[in-house]
Amino acid sequence: MVSPANKTQSSARGQARVSLAARGWALPALILAYGAGTMVSQVLILRELLVLAQGQELKLALGLWCWLLWAGLGSLAGGRGRSRGAAPGASRLGGLLLLLGLLLPATLLFTRATPSLLPLPWGQSLPPGLTFSLFLALLAPFGLASGYFFPCACRVLEAAGPAAVGRVYWLETLGASLGVLVLQLLLLGRYLSLAVGLGTGLALAAAGFWLGRPLSLRGRGAGGLALLVLAASFLLHPRLEDLSRRWQWPGRQVAATVDSPYALLTATREAEQLSFFANNVWQFTYPDPMSAEHQVQVALLEHPRPERVLLLGGGAAGLVPEILKTPSVTRLDYVELDPQLVQLAQSLLPAGAWPHDPRVSLIYQDARRFLAGTPERYDVIVMNLPEPRSGQLNRFYTREFFATVARRLTRGGVFSFSLTGGETGLHPLRAAYLALAYRTLGQAFPEVLAFPGERIRFFASNATEVLTADPRDLVARLQERQLKLRYVREYYLLDDLSRSRQEYLWRLLQAQPPEVNTDLAPRCYFFDLVLSGVQEGLPLKEALLSLQGLPRSLPWGALALGTLLLVALLRRRPGPLYLYQVLVMGLGTMALEVVVLVLYQVHLGYLYRRLGLLIAAFMAGMAAGSLVGSRWARRPGERGRRLAALQLGLAALAGFLALVLPWVQGLALPEAAVQGAALLVLAAAGFGGGGVFALSAGLWARVRPGEGTRGGVLYAADLLGATVGTLAVSLLVLPVWGLLAALYLVAALHAGAGAALLVPKN
Repeated sequence: MVSPANKTQSSARGQARVSLAARGWALPALILAYGAGTMVSQVLILRELLVLAQGQELKLALGLWCWLLWAGLGSLAGGRGRSRGAAPGASRLGGLLLLLGLLLPATLLFTRATPSLLPLPWGQSLPPGLTFSLFLALLAPFGLASGYFFPCACRVLEAAGPAAVGRVYWLETLGASLGVLVLQLLLLGRYLSLAVGLGTGLALAAAGFWLGRPLSLRGRGAGGLALLVLAASFLLHPRLEDLSRRWQWPGRQVAATVDSPYALLTATREAEQLSFFANNVWQFTYPDPMSAEHQVQVALLEHPRPERVLLLGGGAAGLVPEILKTPSVTRLDYVELDPQLVQLAQSLLPAGAWPHDPRVSLIYQDARRFLAGTPERYDVIVMNLPEPRSGQLNRFYTREFFATVARRLTRGGVFSFSLTGGETGLHPLRAAYLALAYRTLGQAFPEVLAFPGERIRFFASNATEVLTADPRDLVARLQERQLKLRYVREYYLLDDLSRSRQEYLWRLLQAQPPEVNTDLAPRCYFFDLVLSGVQEGLPLKEALLSLQGLPRSLPWGALALGTLLLVALLRRRPGPLYLYQVLVMGLGTMALEVVVLVLYQVHLGYLYRRLGLLIAAFMAGMAAGSLVGSRWARRPGERGRRLAALQLGLAALAGFLALVLPWVQGLALPEAAVQGAALLVLAAAGFGGGGVFALSAGLWARVRPGEGTRGGVLYAADLLGATVGTLAVSLLVLPVWGLLAALYLVAALHAGAGAALLVPKN
């Protein structure tokens, strides 16, 4: 006897089949819209999180981890609907798109309002624990709803007729790649981020309302109200944009904001001073004559007669007129990456802040690429950039960059920059951080000098017996040049640069472990996490220092042994074995994506500008791989071998990168070559990942026929692996062992997964 509930359920499934048969394009269109909308949302939200985290790439990876965690939990929740007898239809998918359309702009606005809602440490790097908590809370609603959609789509497709999880995966990734491509090429840089977010939310809601076609009066009313709210918000987006930008700076007057291709630029006003920020990282304040004098005058005094001077960043802070006070200067080249930062400063600062002098040349280019390509030589190079708290800035404090600077100095030239120090004493970790810069300079320059103070000032020369530590020599040059300075004066030089203070700093730097900062082992990540852990009271310092103290071969030996044991356990259990394939795929491909993003930042320095394009390449490769994998899945005799080949191919890709990077790292590669290589690697990683998922889904369906088309467990395994990959790489592997170790880790995991498929079961 059939119960009324079963009759109702059967009737609902029958209606779903009829509805989708009549509109066979509706379900694919819903899935495409979902893929495009969620990936565009991911880029927009991650850009806002990048601003909140002050441009730190590893904090961005933490945000991606939280996103994947919630999406995985949502996928598991959606997959359990079948066990409860639920039979979703296209109307439920439409309702989910409506919900996602509302959650996107809400998440953007709440992210911007976070500094006003919580007492965040202004001007400081967000501690890891606080960052983790904030990102978890901000991403929970959207992540859960987006993860819930995938298994529901798989079950609707199953109700409509024979299909495979691989087809849903392919449609989703295809929509994601197309959506991000449109975002990168047509929207970003032309429209405000909030306007793009509201437009995307409105498009998602409209697609859900039209394609899902809610049958109930309540559903139509709720959908119509959501569309009305989004449309009204879109029309009022200029006011919402201004209001939300003020939320980001509680207690401060926002003078102007500019969303440039390189960063979110903000100018705030306090009394007579203007402060300028890029992704919430302080760049300079005007007027600030004391900082301007200290930043450039001592460096110029270290050279007996500076004529050709190069300034890297910070010229709009008043450093240009400060350099021109030295009468021997005949040429000053000022290099700034972002033209809109200079334009913003010129629009707000008085005319006298930027002198029109024929000796000054303004160059809009990345400082690192400018130095690698210019034939010019300079007597003094002054670097005025923020501290290396991110990969974008750390690339100016590495051995490779310092070596480039040394080649661009005339014989006996001087290079100078400063880092935060202390007047009375230094924390041991701060001392180790400063010693890292000191020893890294020593790798590229034969003569290095450090002066004590609130800012530790470093000087380096490409010849010996050029720099002077005797303040009396500096005073003599000051008097000879007849410089009328307010802060760098005789009493300052004689007192602050006394012999006892210099010897104390020198002994402190020499007592630290001999470490060097490089492009492939960016130690800025390690020290930022350790110092943040001390600030927040978390045990990060102890954990990271303990890992650093382990023999380098021990972690990798333990990983290899664990992989072999896991392979031995899984080779006779095909169901868990195929889940393991998806898990490793998610972990490895996401780790590869994080590594490539960091490398892109190291070489070019404008990840904020190209984030969408890079993600689009990865998703396009995944769409192609899942399509090809779905076709391969129809050939039962070849599925296992091809799955193993894809895993071994991903291992080879990671291993190839690990072998090639040390050879090309010091080369001045063309910008187009770096971009092309990054896009190609991401597309290849995506192709392998999509193929692994589709083939694993086909093999999973063979051994678990009752669950083959549900997709929730497989999708959750993919997202679980991705969460582990981003968290492990961002918080452990990169800070402690560097980029090459991360690549070898990925290669080992994929090789182990491929070997597990090739080992005979008997």
